[in-house]
Amino acid sequence: MKLIWSFLLLSLSVSVPMSSFAEQQQCPDRVERRGSIQVQQIASSNNANCFVSVHNFKEGGLIYRDYLFASDGNFMVFNSFGKGPESEFTGAREFFFFPRPATQPSFNWNDETRRLEVTDVSGSKFFFDYEDAQITGIDKATVKVAHEVINTNKGGVDISKFKGLMLDAGFTLGRAPTQSAAGSSTFTDEAGLTCKVKNGDLFKYSADGDVAFRYSDKGLMAFLKTKCPKLKFPAL
Repeated sequence: MKLIWSFLLLSLSVSVPMSSFAEQQQCPDRVERRGSIQVQQIASSNNANCFVSVHNFKEGGLIYRDYLFASDGNFMVFNSFGKGPESEFTGAREFFFFPRPATQPSFNWNDETRRLEVTDVSGSKFFFDYEDAQITGIDKATVKVAHEVINTNKGGVDISKFKGLMLDAGFTLGRAPTQSAAGSSTFTDEAGLTCKVKNGDLFKYSADGDVAFRYSDKGLMAFLKTKCPKLKFPAL
């Protein structure tokens, strides 16, 4: 059986610091397929977050790469490396993009180009090929994708030159990188300046393992003015 449960375990543990996502905008369950792509929209169990996942449903083995977008700005690249312990044979890389003017990710099929277009909460468009369900580009950034799904290429997706502010939480085996409060994530602004910040300063951790991004865009801008004064936060 595919390790989809591992993908959900890593992704749905992330929640948004909002009173109720459902009060702001609905996130109805949707599952659609075209080409090799299965795209699913689903709300978290507490309706605090809305997710869009991209999966190659024609890939029958245990070696694959999936993608997840969340309403807090998280973009997760999930990898399964084959049969074995989750701690060794799954891994994830996480990115966040700012500012976040939208409240939830959305998707659109483009039959003319044969690409799925997912728009995240920063307004960036991510393009996925109908044939293999893999990312082919981002309109506001440069993306490099490794064909091989192996545990030595940091998830196989590298993003740079984002037109805004990007947070790269890195890659870890067996769990989402942001689940480690002792770990660090790196901000990169549009000019290429970077600043590393402890995850514990950016995320809140509940006793049952939930992870929540601490800041609204305005709150993050205020935090970075003190913590990373050389970074430029995009205009809100």
